[in-house]
Amino acid sequence: MTPAGITREQWKLMGVLSLFWATLFGALGIFFPFYSLYLKDTLGLSGQQIGLAMGVFHLVGLVGQPSWGYLADRTGARKAVLVVITLGMALGFVAFWYVRSYAVLLLVSMFFAAFYTSLIPQGMALGLGLLYRSSNSHFEWVRAFGSVGFLITCFGFPFFLDAIDPGPDEGDLGLLFPCSAAIILLTTAVVFLIPNQKVIREQARPGAWRLLIADRKFLRFLLYVFLVNFMLDGPMFLFPVFVKQIAPENTLGTLKWLWLIMLVPEIIAIALAGHIRRRIGVRLLMLLGLAAGGVKWLACGFFGDLPIVLHASMLLHSVYVVGALVAMPLCVNYLVPTQLRSTGQGLATMVSSSLGGGICSTFVAGWLIDHFDNAAMPQMCGGIGAMLLLLVAPFLVPKVTPNLVE
Repeated sequence: MTPAGITREQWKLMGVLSLFWATLFGALGIFFPFYSLYLKDTLGLSGQQIGLAMGVFHLVGLVGQPSWGYLADRTGARKAVLVVITLGMALGFVAFWYVRSYAVLLLVSMFFAAFYTSLIPQGMALGLGLLYRSSNSHFEWVRAFGSVGFLITCFGFPFFLDAIDPGPDEGDLGLLFPCSAAIILLTTAVVFLIPNQKVIREQARPGAWRLLIADRKFLRFLLYVFLVNFMLDGPMFLFPVFVKQIAPENTLGTLKWLWLIMLVPEIIAIALAGHIRRRIGVRLLMLLGLAAGGVKWLACGFFGDLPIVLHASMLLHSVYVVGALVAMPLCVNYLVPTQLRSTGQGLATMVSSSLGGGICSTFVAGWLIDHFDNAAMPQMCGGIGAMLLLLVAPFLVPKVTPNLVE
């Protein structure tokens, strides 16, 4: 894409949305990589308790994600929905900081999940509505800044802990909550800067969501993304527990460098994803993501105790992210009517991330760790399952073509 093809107004819009994704993923860059480690080390939870605690997020997401999406589509108030979601997340982060018992943890998790699980799909719906063009989308460039934000905070948080509490022991992981809350409040401020253009104020007719339920292509797509997330998400959610097993003396330091290896290529891959997509299509991009995720977990699970294999396998993460986290919402954008973008993204995320990954995959991953007393079991089983799914995936992923958008 050449700069000449982008107007001054589009540059400004891309700048605001880039800041939106950078701050959003900046908050998640502190929360996501270290939360399960906090539950295990600070609260002393078992693998199955961790799986259930994280599964609660997505259990609530089963209701929250399609509900927020339908509310945004029916009212056209997509910016207002994002403001409420980010403020709710900030309150949830603060509440986590004061949790001391497992029962309270589950209650706070339910509150937090009502907002957290819907932030990315609603951000995707709004961003695609503003930027999407059938042959010249700026979406991938903007989304790449999310990975930049994730990299900065994920890599920088351990240094921050060392600066606050220098010494041989790892710092207070509980600080991840106020830090995440502060950054997500910046996201709230950025949402106010997003222009409220007509394209994101379009309203759906009452009952229009039934069009999605009756669409066989969309239903096949939902089955596919459910299975992909079931195979690959649990090993990712409990990845810090796996790292704790292979690097017990320096878990945070090892995680920091592994995420660096994952995120630097990811930023480049996402920025180039638009060019790749136009050459091979969204469908093949999704299948490549599945293959990369499967090989990554096979390598980690069976040979992760070898440093060279562990570090090399992290390079596959960028291909997985482009296929699963970038191509998937673009495929939704192709499949659903424009007035149902928010509902479509919410439904797809509910089925894939919440039901397939967050609930089923995370619970099974926790069970595998406890039952086999081996933190590598989720990676082993997830990798094998992904390779088996790849054999039937071409029959599940529908062939799609871009919708013409003004």
